[in-house]
Amino acid sequence: MNTENNFLESDPNNHILIVDDNPQNLQVLGRCLQEQNYEIEFATNGKSALEWLELQSFDLILLDINMPEMDGFEVCRKLRSNAVFNRVPVIFLSADSDRESVLKGFELGAQDYVTKPFDSRELLVRVKTHLALKSSLEKVEKINSSLEEKVAERTLNLQSANEQLKLLNSELIIAKERAEESDRLKTAFMNTISHEIRTPLNGILGFGSFIVEPDISQQEKEEYLNIINNCSDRLVNTVTDYMDISLIVSGNIKVNLHDLDYFSLMQTLHNRFHKQCTKKYLELKLQHSKNTQGYNIISDRALLEKAFTHILNNAVKFTSNGKITMGYEFINDRLEFFIKDTGIGITQDAQNRVFEAFMQENVSNTRVYEGNGLGLSIATGLIKLLNGNIRIESEKNQGTTVYITLPIEQNTVNKETAFTTSEKIIKRLSFILIAEDDDQNYLFLEIFLKKYADKLVRAVNSQEAIQMCIDNPDIDLVLMDIKMPLMDGYEAIRQIRQFNKDVIIIAQTSYGLTGDKEKSIEAGSNEHISKPIAREELLVLVQKYFTKHIDNLIIS
Repeated sequence: MNTENNFLESDPNNHILIVDDNPQNLQVLGRCLQEQNYEIEFATNGKSALEWLELQSFDLILLDINMPEMDGFEVCRKLRSNAVFNRVPVIFLSADSDRESVLKGFELGAQDYVTKPFDSRELLVRVKTHLALKSSLEKVEKINSSLEEKVAERTLNLQSANEQLKLLNSELIIAKERAEESDRLKTAFMNTISHEIRTPLNGILGFGSFIVEPDISQQEKEEYLNIINNCSDRLVNTVTDYMDISLIVSGNIKVNLHDLDYFSLMQTLHNRFHKQCTKKYLELKLQHSKNTQGYNIISDRALLEKAFTHILNNAVKFTSNGKITMGYEFINDRLEFFIKDTGIGITQDAQNRVFEAFMQENVSNTRVYEGNGLGLSIATGLIKLLNGNIRIESEKNQGTTVYITLPIEQNTVNKETAFTTSEKIIKRLSFILIAEDDDQNYLFLEIFLKKYADKLVRAVNSQEAIQMCIDNPDIDLVLMDIKMPLMDGYEAIRQIRQFNKDVIIIAQTSYGLTGDKEKSIEAGSNEHISKPIAREELLVLVQKYFTKHIDNLIIS
């Protein structure tokens, strides 16, 4: 199924009602949405919100829960009991992240639930998604209404009964397919997002409550902690996939073209997946093409690596025994990568369907394999951005081969960056600056990193971080949060680089979006790491630049 790039573009005709008793929240939400050219109205309590709805129609309601006299739950209940208002999408905005409150919100008929403090970019994607779904459903209804009118008109004016009947049947079939497709996408989206978010949350909350009980053994604590970590990884991957597919559909992914070291790329992927394959007793083979001399490839390594990662994840997931073979070869003017497995395979009928969003071969409620069904959709979208093609050859119970082809370029692109990891200077780590406004995130970094440095200081905003670097030229390492008060981390890094070319800067971000790493490197950072931060990953980055005395420390 083809998805148009303007699927999530803002429609200035969309009318949104914001309901919140906090004037600051109204101001922030209003500014955020008005910048997207939406028409906005405000209500400070439930009663005035219902009065607004009596006066005019709205396409979406952003509804706070904790309000005086009538809370958001009661407002939503009244909306859903009114035949005029019950189809308006509702997104709850609340500081209450309690699971029961979230479930209650969906049970009352809300389309989404966003926890404060919210990320404005994420909120805009959610708003645009629900407005687009509403628009799609309205179009389907118009099609059905139009068809009914055509049936009545043509019944009265039949001249050629057979031809008219054939035409009518054809239109009805098309309309039915469109309606079913729209309904299937909506159902698949809601079911998948609910399952893939609530399932790991259930594991995190459930085993998190077990781990603090006084009568459990150390072995049980370690087992429960491992389950919580696995659930957290699954939840982070799910959220990242939803953000990536939204960026692909909306056309907001930036392609950064450089000379591609395809040998290094495949070796990196092989090393990354070797452990997973070993745990499942699978052989992972890497085949390099012998005919590589004279070929230059210009592409975006980060996007290509993400696409391959999704495909390899599927190969490992759906292969229980045998082997996975990955490699590449040059065919005419194309570089063709391949990932071949001996897994369960895909039926001929399902081979086109698996490229659609939220789809696996088995789409029933009894499917065996976990996942949100976005892997191949994301991979396909990324490969198309790189002017490549993706195709599948598969036979049920015999395995699957995924082919990715990219054009061969004759010219190279200068990919040198002033502060890339290739220019690292090995030295002793003694002074660390953590630029982080969130107390919990800072505490985590402080506890972990204080064992590696003689001195550790904190900046709570970007201007303070810049001034500390000016006042303390002996700072060895800066951990720079990107989303900071007064000035974002990108600009802070740029200003620090104007007077300090040597300090090692690691950018950290909670966005976790495709392209963040490239933006950080372009601003002047040496490295980039996404939240939630894994201690082992952060330590590896630090070890690349400082003396080996930290190698002997044990991560506890």
